Amino acid sequence: MAPIDDIVLVATEFQPIVDIATKKVVAHEALSRFADAAGAVAPDIAFRRAYSDGSVDDVDAECIGLAVDSAARMGARRPHELFVNVEPSTLWRTVLPRGLTVGPPLTVEITERALGRDIRRLLAAIGRLRELGHAIAVDDLGAQPATLALLPLIAPDVIKLDMGLIRQEPDRNAARIMTAIADHVAHSGALVLAEGIENEQHEVMAQALGATLGQGWHYGRPRPAEAARDRTAAPATSPSVAEPGLDVGGDFRARLARSTRSAPPSPETPFDIVGAAVEPRRANRALLVQVSTFLEEQAVASGDSALVLATFQHTSNVTPATARRYRRLIDSGCLLAVFTVGPPTGLPDEAQSHVIGPDEALAAEWDVIVLTADRAAALTAREVDPGRHTEGLYDFVLTTDRALVTRAARALMS
Repeated sequence: MAPIDDIVLVATEFQPIVDIATKKVVAHEALSRFADAAGAVAPDIAFRRAYSDGSVDDVDAECIGLAVDSAARMGARRPHELFVNVEPSTLWRTVLPRGLTVGPPLTVEITERALGRDIRRLLAAIGRLRELGHAIAVDDLGAQPATLALLPLIAPDVIKLDMGLIRQEPDRNAARIMTAIADHVAHSGALVLAEGIENEQHEVMAQALGATLGQGWHYGRPRPAEAARDRTAAPATSPSVAEPGLDVGGDFRARLARSTRSAPPSPETPFDIVGAAVEPRRANRALLVQVSTFLEEQAVASGDSALVLATFQHTSNVTPATARRYRRLIDSGCLLAVFTVGPPTGLPDEAQSHVIGPDEALAAEWDVIVLTADRAAALTAREVDPGRHTEGLYDFVLTTDRALVTRAARALMS
């Protein structure tokens, strides 16, 4: 076992995930167990220590490998019925650990630590996992408000609700998340899984929030592989005991399998995509600056559930006024990614910055894309004659079509 100072990984336990309507087990989540000389150590403490001493890559790889090996003792494992948490540093690795490259595909849970850190890198990592056949679950939706804006870009197969949403008194935040989930599920067909269900009241709340899958002590506590296998063979005697069936069932398996292959990155730019669907118009720079500012204000109004993507043809366009506006965006909780031709200057440190090559097609564009939990907008433009830059005439397209905006955002991030 890999030491984290005096903490070691000792076992993997498995908690059932059930179809709330039928109480049948459709999957299991693998949960790593740690200990030191004094006894059990909570996983969050173990991983915190691993991050501090630089061993997190080895520890996470060992957790994934042990989970996959232990799951084999539960019998034949079908695609996607094993849920496994993966740390951000594992996602970024050039060579993935063995547990992610052997055996039937998993459902990979993207932890809250990965969301919002580097959106471009995250989407690339998700694409690689899908190429391997894995399904994607976003963990603890609601704990990180900005996740709501990322939903259409990540396009998760499973949305795992933060247990706080299930247990707390309903408030406006719960209503916002409920509405965002309903919209996303309607467009994507994603499955919603509620964690931390311990009683019937929690179950009712989970279903009200849109969950069809449940996990928690109401259905079963984490157990070693042998006990989890025995549990699936036991008859259901009450609503809190899962019915038999490691076969995840046609609906669950088919719905996860539908999107585990992602399309290759698009060579198109936002202007290519939106301009093909909406007839471009012409305007001067002054008008487009006002439209850009308005879209940014809409993001600020949405608060901590907004994502803003922007491109600049010239770093000189990142003025002190731009920096102040972006500071306001970040202070309101928005995620901000900026693409510039040449190294950016004057941007807030929290902005995710990317350099565009001067010969790239994107270098000719001015893009402002806003995605929030309940709205979407994209302004994309190309200068009519770069040789007459002082005149500042642009062909532009403005759209609030969510599907178009999402496609444009994905193309930009790829």
